[in-house]
Amino acid sequence: MGTITLTLIVSLDGDGSTTYMICVAAMLPLYKRLGMSPLIMACLMMLASGIMNLTPWGGPTARAASALHVDPSDVFIPMILPMICAIFWLYFVGFMYGRMERKRLGIVELDVSHGDSIQISNNPEANRAHLRWFNALLTLALMVSLVLGILPMSILFMIALCIALVVNYKDIDMQKALVASHAGSALNVVGIIFAAGIFTGILAGTGMVEAMSKELVAIIPESMGPFLAPITAIVSMPLTFFMSNDAFYYGVLPILSEAAIHYGISPVEMARASIVGQPVHLLSPLVPSTYLLVGLAGIEFGAHQKFTIKWAILTCLVMLAAALLFGVFPLYSTLG
Repeated sequence: MGTITLTLIVSLDGDGSTTYMICVAAMLPLYKRLGMSPLIMACLMMLASGIMNLTPWGGPTARAASALHVDPSDVFIPMILPMICAIFWLYFVGFMYGRMERKRLGIVELDVSHGDSIQISNNPEANRAHLRWFNALLTLALMVSLVLGILPMSILFMIALCIALVVNYKDIDMQKALVASHAGSALNVVGIIFAAGIFTGILAGTGMVEAMSKELVAIIPESMGPFLAPITAIVSMPLTFFMSNDAFYYGVLPILSEAAIHYGISPVEMARASIVGQPVHLLSPLVPSTYLLVGLAGIEFGAHQKFTIKWAILTCLVMLAAALLFGVFPLYSTLG
């Protein structure tokens, strides 16, 4: 439950990489200390991030609004209630897994009544328990700065890193050792992100994305036209998994929206429907931040996909059902 809450708050900045770096660093040592599965942690973080990714500054909403020439606020505000329903569903999933882990591991009691500190670091010499309040305030200031967009993300992280190193580790040799211990992981993540970008470029440059878009529209029968809004919500799950957000929102969505207009479904309703599949999209091998998540969590990408896919689909379906219930977009249009 704490994992979900922390991720929901941190992901308000709209950047998945930032969210995972902060949340995994905070939660993974606790999961390891208690013997809990990091797959559960990664699953809950990704689902929470997928829901909060619908904010106007998160990317998909802005892309959908731009592609269909509508106001992003008109797309996002009606989706708040479906997002809240999906968050409640996610808390239920977290509660269920929490009970399962308690049963599997037994109830772990940690005695801190006498002020004993709990050591969860792999490097005890690096522990700075006496500076926990300073580090907490520094982290909070960093999170607020990221959300407000005071400076670019990379600059904010570098400033916070420099402050943390100078205050916590005045010994230069200790600083070098700590930086060196994490350098390998950082370089691996950078390489993976470049590889994902190359893969995305190949899909777009060879025309495969455009061909997929045309084939999709061609196989939708005319009789299903009045149902184009929920159809768009459903197909957004597999399509944003197999292609980038840019390809879907700028290539597929305008075609679907143009067809939906003839059935009385407005572009803004189609834009709302198109962002429902984002929790599944984050499992795509085309999303660089997901490689960062599994790398930081120390799990295999395939294992993460296999474990999370069913919950991602169910989360999308909960959001879809709530959107239909609250009239965010129509199940069936009678104006065709």
